[in-house]
Amino acid sequence: MKKKFIEKLKTGLTKEEFLKYISELYPDFSFENAVDFLKFQGLPLTVQDDIVILKTAITPYDEFEYCVVDIEVNNSKPNIGQVIEIGAVKIKNLKIVDTFEFLIYAKDVPKYVERVTGINQEMLKNEASQKEILRKFRLFLGESVFVAHAADFDYNFLAHQFEKENLGEILNRFLCTLTLSQKTLEAERYGLKYLMEELKLPEETHHRALGDAKTTARIFLMCLENLPDNIITTEDLIEFAAPTKNKCKKKKNKN
Repeated sequence: MKKKFIEKLKTGLTKEEFLKYISELYPDFSFENAVDFLKFQGLPLTVQDDIVILKTAITPYDEFEYCVVDIEVNNSKPNIGQVIEIGAVKIKNLKIVDTFEFLIYAKDVPKYVERVTGINQEMLKNEASQKEILRKFRLFLGESVFVAHAADFDYNFLAHQFEKENLGEILNRFLCTLTLSQKTLEAERYGLKYLMEELKLPEETHHRALGDAKTTARIFLMCLENLPDNIITTEDLIEFAAPTKNKCKKKKNKN
């Protein structure tokens, strides 16, 4: 999806402007079909007074829904590897409300992956295919903001797998807790395991998808306690968490 189109949606497009952009990609779609199609792929759109706008641009960050995600893979190169485990935590109104966890069938799990994750091929032999689990994940993810620690890897790897499995795109807005924590939490290091220990969070199994997703979710909620006062909307939060923007001093913990 073109960045220019997304940027325009932050302030809103008329129906005519929206169709002009979308017709370049989907020339046969009606306005309603285009909106529904993009929403199904995770783009959080709403139509108000004939203006199409991102929900993240008008919804307070503490009222939006977030999906905190972690994956384990059998090869870090997405054109070669696949997901072998996916875990996710749903956050709504700043509370954890649901979880998602699946192992995924794979023909091969290299020994180095088994050593790191504890996942071996025997554990996966009777599990569902990546395509089947990614279909389920699409429904769980919905229009939530995709959240992960070092999010570029998880988001881009999954996006590649969705396209490889002919499941369309992932168009969800996303943010990274690694960069967000660097701007809101005081720590010597910002790796996931280190933050779990530094912040005295409940211990979870490291390098297992749901355990790491739970740790990331707790870190994310702690980060939100220390946001600057000018962060109002969900889109404000996404932009603040971006790695090259808003490099300001951390706000002291309110607790």
